[in-house]
Amino acid sequence: MRSICNQINTQLATVSATEDKLPKYRQLSEAILALIEEGALKPGDLLPNETLLTEHLPYSLGTVQKSLRSLSELGAVKRTRRRGTVIADHSSQIFDLWQFRFVDENENRVLPIFSRVLNISRFEGRGPWNRFLQDNGDMIRIVREIDIDHQFKMHSTYFLTHSRFQAILDLKPSDLEGVHLSAIVQRMYGVNTVRNKNQIVCTAVPDPICLQLGLPTAARGLRCDISAHGDDDRPLSFQRTYTPADAPPMEFHKLKPG
Repeated sequence: MRSICNQINTQLATVSATEDKLPKYRQLSEAILALIEEGALKPGDLLPNETLLTEHLPYSLGTVQKSLRSLSELGAVKRTRRRGTVIADHSSQIFDLWQFRFVDENENRVLPIFSRVLNISRFEGRGPWNRFLQDNGDMIRIVREIDIDHQFKMHSTYFLTHSRFQAILDLKPSDLEGVHLSAIVQRMYGVNTVRNKNQIVCTAVPDPICLQLGLPTAARGLRCDISAHGDDDRPLSFQRTYTPADAPPMEFHKLKPG
């Protein structure tokens, strides 16, 4: 258990350097999430109890408890009286969504996010994804509906080059739910996402997406294009999301998965 506390302390140094404005309980949550992403903490692993964490971390018992509650709400851990706090298996909840997150300003908490894959297909349409990925050929297109804390929904379309990642078409939609798509790419191809560029514009949401999200025709919303680069700084993926204009505040996250 002490080794886990040491790992958390080490990760906290990275978090505090990049996310120093976050409340202490959020910094602790981010450190534990990063260890989960890196594989240092795996599903079924038991976290130290609250007393031990308080003894070995620079936080009060109240801060530790609030952090663990937050991680439980996000689906990253499961808390039981019998076993304590255990790293959760992935579910339809994307607890590690790191490009952007939605925040309840009143409670200063990250809203849990759930995904549903609508379609995985080979896509012939041309667009900004081709230009960014530097490939005029067909794409793999993954369309998802993302539910934010059951308060509102957003639409996501994720593109990869077919020539490079065609084996992803063999996956079932259930294989892509509750996990980071970049983690799938890393696991299958050994390619890490090292940096993102995000571009946001307020625009009319396309009618088919308005229908899916239950918005009025031509409703205004936020379109976010996320361009990701891989280990060799080669363009890796392109994601386009649409978010209703009245959504809670969105924050962009500086940390990346390990």
